[in-house]
Amino acid sequence: MDLASILIVLAIIVLCALPFIFGSFRGLDRTADDLEGRDPQTARALRKARKDIDHGKGYYGPRQ
Repeated sequence: MDLASILIVLAIIVLCALPFIFGSFRGLDRTADDLEGRDPQTARALRKARKDIDHGKGYYGPRQ
């Protein structure tokens, strides 16, 4: 395979993976909305986790 073919295959793999990557981040928001009525504390924690991920803190970021 030449370089162009390898790049095309890699681009196709990345494009196929994007919905799964973005879906995992949207999943926190959807789950928080679903839990709002039943468990507001967990919904707040999920929204805080999403905010931390957006600010680059992730699960291992600095604690405040």
